[in-house]
Amino acid sequence: MTETLKDGPVGLADDPEIRITAHIYERIFGDPPTTLRRAPGGLTLLGGAAPGRGLEPDPRPDPRPDPKLVPGPGREPRPGPGRELDPRPGRKPGPGPGRKLDPGPEPSRERGAEPALAVALAWGAIVAAGPHPDGGVDLYSMNRHTDRCTSLDDVPDWAAHPVEALRAHADPPPPVRMIVNRELPVETGLLSGAETVCAAAMALGDLHGPPLWPTASAGRPEFLAALHSRARHALLITDAGPEQLPFDLAAAGLRLLVIDIGATEDAIIAPDPSGDIVERAAEALRAGYPAGLGPLLTEAHEPGRPTLDLALSAATDAGALGGRALGRCVITLVPVRAVRRVRAEVTAHLDGRTTRPPRFLTAVASGRNL
Repeated sequence: MTETLKDGPVGLADDPEIRITAHIYERIFGDPPTTLRRAPGGLTLLGGAAPGRGLEPDPRPDPRPDPKLVPGPGREPRPGPGRELDPRPGRKPGPGPGRKLDPGPEPSRERGAEPALAVALAWGAIVAAGPHPDGGVDLYSMNRHTDRCTSLDDVPDWAAHPVEALRAHADPPPPVRMIVNRELPVETGLLSGAETVCAAAMALGDLHGPPLWPTASAGRPEFLAALHSRARHALLITDAGPEQLPFDLAAAGLRLLVIDIGATEDAIIAPDPSGDIVERAAEALRAGYPAGLGPLLTEAHEPGRPTLDLALSAATDAGALGGRALGRCVITLVPVRAVRRVRAEVTAHLDGRTTRPPRFLTAVASGRNL
């Protein structure tokens, strides 16, 4: 029986990608994984920038607090709400199937952070993990077959996000063997890595119990979407916390159409000039009008990348309700009846301007019940 993301590890029968990830783990390490975790890919559609902070954090953050604040005599760590934290060495493995486990306490969002509207895509990250018999760390990427990370002193870029979860879990980081499978190519620029942190943190929780500290990504909209999003809903994120908003694209005859043009430049992300675009989007969704999100996506688009701009213009001329460049892709909101026409027009307009034809993904709002 399939369990939800927060209720327990996913089962081998859930999805071919999960079965493949488990198979690769056994092929690399010689034993089946102890736990498998999957987190959907969180995508921030609108907002999300915090004052005084870049939109992309350091890809290798160390979430550990100042050494003076590390728990010691008279300074016991505080667990998150409703959770117990056992600081003793050799603590028991985390909950098994049917028992709730989250990736750890979530820090408060920075006060004054720009509100965000995020959605979860069906493609995220799968992590297969098990204990390391020799007490070390051994990380393997299904997306970078020649790379392996066996030392936290020399971390390749692809391993930065699982290592973030490791460093937050305990000091020193717990022993683990781990396979990481990111389900969208990094070249699309759509996945921030927060989904990988989320999946890795949950897998570590299954093996070693609750973490000592929240990860550095835990306050990001993409992480919150990976953890909290529900199918047919978008996630509004404000200082008051996450709020589920109805976003049933299938019922409305709409789709998110992801256009991967093979760009080499990232979209330009600028602060919302009006200051209320997220709230206007939230009002449209609360009113049961998901189509109203389309023009707001276009309003948030920052021009300046000619190929991305051309793809968006061709899509809207062909019937898309609106869209914007995110990562190295264009995200559009399209009526189902117009999807084929939009694909054809975008492909025709980009012919001869890109190194390959564009690739398309159609999506609805997913969630942790994948």
